[in-house]
Amino acid sequence: MDLELVTIGPADDHRLDAFHAGIYLDAFAAQREPLDAWRRALRGDAPYALTVRIAGHDLAGASPNIVGGIAYERYPASGCGLLTYACVAPAARGAGLGRRLIDDAVAALTAAGAPLVLGEVDDPTARDGAAADVAWARLTRFQRWGARVLDVPYVQPSLGPGLARDRGLCLIAFGARAPRGVDGAVLATFVRELWAACEGPGAADDPELARVTGAMRGTVALVERTRS
Repeated sequence: MDLELVTIGPADDHRLDAFHAGIYLDAFAAQREPLDAWRRALRGDAPYALTVRIAGHDLAGASPNIVGGIAYERYPASGCGLLTYACVAPAARGAGLGRRLIDDAVAALTAAGAPLVLGEVDDPTARDGAAADVAWARLTRFQRWGARVLDVPYVQPSLGPGLARDRGLCLIAFGARAPRGVDGAVLATFVRELWAACEGPGAADDPELARVTGAMRGTVALVERTRS
């Protein structure tokens, strides 16, 4: 049976709950975004536009069988898109669903005029042992799908109460139109928007944010990382 792909609307509470409590939480328990934040964003009460798409069977039913999903955001000042979460249930992996979800999101954001479509991934050079192996595998897969690493330091803001900033990530660009690099001013504007959305307007004066955006000057190089 072919998979259904559905965009979750602001009134689709049972489907949003099922996705968030199911494969999303399984994949992102350590840095989970609060469900209430998704609900507010889908209602239009966030400083960015959120899209959540799910894949599976019987998605219109009371107990949808969700085997994959993706969430992405569009930020108004920079125009940039951010692929925040993409996950596929273990039993559904290996059939191209992850790439299908990502390609669909990149195409939608690009068609809407996003100058950059970005993502955050574990930086394998900041991990050890098995965690490094997993991070290299994930980054290699994204690079095989056309993503490249932005060659600047990055810190993810806190995603909610009790969640720490993540200093072990790197930014990647999907389907970048400029193979030699991207506009650092656009990138810095996006990062400021992201921090303000997550931590509030007071983040504008944070010295750590200033260090991150201060490195985004001129043209920021896009690089392909390989394991030595």
